[in-house]
Amino acid sequence: MTDLEGIQDLSREGFKSLLHQAADIILDLYDDVGAKKVYRSQSQEEVHALFAEDLPDTGTQIEGLLQTLQKDIIPNVALHYSPHFYAWVTSSATQASILGEMLASALNVNATTWLNAPAASELEQRVIRWIVEFIGYDPEANGVLVSGGSLSNFTALRVAIAQKCPYHYAQVGFDKNRALRIYASEQAHFCIERAIGSLGLGMENLVKIRVDKHFRIDLQHLREHIEMDLSEGRIPLAVVGNAGTVNTGAVDPINELSAVCKAYGLWLDLDAAYGGFAASIPKRREQEFAGMDLADSITIDLHKWLFVPFECGALLMKNPNHLRDTFRMVPEYQRFDHEDSKVDFSEWSMQQSRSFKALKVWMNFKAYGAEPLRQSIRSSLEWMQSLGKMIEASNDFELITPVSLSVVCFRYRSPENDLDLTALNRLNKAIVEDSEQDERVFIRETTIRGQTVLRACCTNFRREKKHLQYLLAVLREFGRRNLHRLGI
Repeated sequence: MTDLEGIQDLSREGFKSLLHQAADIILDLYDDVGAKKVYRSQSQEEVHALFAEDLPDTGTQIEGLLQTLQKDIIPNVALHYSPHFYAWVTSSATQASILGEMLASALNVNATTWLNAPAASELEQRVIRWIVEFIGYDPEANGVLVSGGSLSNFTALRVAIAQKCPYHYAQVGFDKNRALRIYASEQAHFCIERAIGSLGLGMENLVKIRVDKHFRIDLQHLREHIEMDLSEGRIPLAVVGNAGTVNTGAVDPINELSAVCKAYGLWLDLDAAYGGFAASIPKRREQEFAGMDLADSITIDLHKWLFVPFECGALLMKNPNHLRDTFRMVPEYQRFDHEDSKVDFSEWSMQQSRSFKALKVWMNFKAYGAEPLRQSIRSSLEWMQSLGKMIEASNDFELITPVSLSVVCFRYRSPENDLDLTALNRLNKAIVEDSEQDERVFIRETTIRGQTVLRACCTNFRREKKHLQYLLAVLREFGRRNLHRLGI
């Protein structure tokens, strides 16, 4: 026997003291967040050196670990909740949902079966129903919480294959002589390619459809590809539509897309990971998102635009029985004789072990209510429309695409001289590099039809008009500096 002890709990007072210290750290994170550096420019070597240590044989005082957290970890992550963070469509979490995440970790529930966690199962069913109602999806739909859009789209396509493939591929494998074809626009998220590869369909069977001038799928081009595949013996299976691309915010014409799918008997999976919650606004639901209720499945991320912490996405399905039909495999030790109304979510997706995601979602809806959440989403849309107008009114910025949702694509240009494409691309790339080094605002670039452009995203309820004005002022400073530095 060794003299060393195993793990021992602290006393109630000792743990309480640590919780108070952790609470103070969290409060400090959010105090005057707009005045903090949004991003710290450190080399990979510098960050690596902070944590380059051997496996510890003995423990360290937790108070010391909290100090290390403050000194080495917090400064080396981007402040996604800062109003100066524009790089990606990541949400700023509400206080209620942060508490939900903390308490779910303390409960340490495996939300896999109803018997194991009745409240977790019932809460997940309830929040899925609320999401369905909130965005105006089919009232008979149901679904499951997942890690995010990548797993949700993967799961949706797995179900689509199970429902639409004319042979039992799960038993016999794919028939290479009868290739299954998935269609998506050129603007589809890269996770669709990843899903196709992971499902074993073969990357060549993802058919990328061109887009129109507004970056929406070209319906005629889609029909032509479907007809060609049919004539050559391939099997058209599913279309992945976009309800808010992360690149430009484009929303495909969903009603028309649904009609094409219905005409050819295809599954329609709607990737609304980013944009879907804009459909909570009635006017938007009736316009850009008209027909959303016709989709067979919808991917939507709560950690993008419903203001909950990572990670939390949802897969919604018009016929939820398809989920159970696809994934139900019950081992001997997990066979329970109970009513079908007692949902075992381990039978609804790839995941067996599952965190209690529903708690933070439930707390978010209950603490604030649907209308304040909807208003915060509406504000994101309005702020980015305002940013677009500021850009159009300036003489040194240029709006590259119409502002659709809450993504704005634009670039800096010389107010005095006309620059060629190469010079403009160099200039805007340099502006992004400066933003990373400067640390006041964090923005990224994208490429649109050969143009390097600045891309600002807003899914942050803490943003105000003054932050948008500050963004343009800082970028203008970088632009002027680089015009001189690059000699253009």
